[in-house]
Amino acid sequence: MINSRNTLIRSRLTPRRLGVLLLFFLVLAFGLAFAHPFGNVKQAHSANVLMNTATIDAPVLAVMQRSCQNCHSERTEWPWYSHAAPMSWLIENDVQGGRTHWNMSKWEQYSIDDREHILSQIGPMVRNKQMPLPQYLFLHPEAKPSGADVDLLYQWSRTERKRLKSSATQP
Repeated sequence: MINSRNTLIRSRLTPRRLGVLLLFFLVLAFGLAFAHPFGNVKQAHSANVLMNTATIDAPVLAVMQRSCQNCHSERTEWPWYSHAAPMSWLIENDVQGGRTHWNMSKWEQYSIDDREHILSQIGPMVRNKQMPLPQYLFLHPEAKPSGADVDLLYQWSRTERKRLKSSATQP
């Protein structure tokens, strides 16, 4: 019974059918590379200064560029695997979500209240290792902030938030 089943499978999988099947999957994979279920986030690219209008020191900005920029700005560096479905869909979803919560390229477009809210979340999320996302760090270990980087971001977010609050209360 097992031999007849194996013979039946082999008789149906001729070299020609295998070739047609392989061609079908190659065409399907190529076509899926152009499907963007979360919108084509790769088209957004900005030469804007990151965190424009924020008071930010060079070391803080360097940490943000290394650990935050790829998901939270329009200066994303897209690796080769971000162009192949379904991996591209996962990455595009993460970037879309990141830009929705905080887009460093559009900092000056946020209201003071929105900026204060974003700043109130940056420090704790980094401190509690919620950001950068674990799946991002798995592929980009160089983006993992050190303890000193975490403290730097935390202190900066608190200082910048206080600065914004004081500037909002002054006429």
